[in-house]
Amino acid sequence: MAEVMHCYRHPKRETRVSCAACGRPICTECMRQTAVGIKCPDDARLPRGARAGVMKPNQVLKTLLTGAGIALIGIPVVSLIFSLPLQLLISAAAGYGAGTLVNRAGGRNGGPLAIAVSIAATAIPFLVWLTPAALAGSVSTFGVLAAIIAAVAAGFAGRGGY
Repeated sequence: MAEVMHCYRHPKRETRVSCAACGRPICTECMRQTAVGIKCPDDARLPRGARAGVMKPNQVLKTLLTGAGIALIGIPVVSLIFSLPLQLLISAAAGYGAGTLVNRAGGRNGGPLAIAVSIAATAIPFLVWLTPAALAGSVSTFGVLAAIIAAVAAGFAGRGGY
């Protein structure tokens, strides 16, 4: 069962509905039916593409925290990727997954911040993995190519189709 939330405009009203665009909880009085789902009054006034790249402070925070989590979790994942066959394909899939996760955490608004966080969060684990070899002068072109493919895939997914 869904968690009970309180309308952002009417804090005493319980609701189980949230805006399709920004995710804020809204009561039945505040919700507006649109062609793309139920929205809060603020988002319902905007034309369909107007929210692309526009993020509220809580969405920025969620995007940054998700990016930090992906960068940390990505270090052992990159280690695993380099021990498997089809490393370039798996790197692309991992990058795309990371970019999608960052995009969704930020409210699916895409934009420059989501793209930059997606790319950085994906590239950092590869850089951590490749730096010792680079310092020793034996960095593999294949490893660098895998990092680039993963970062490009993350950036593409982080833009959210905009």
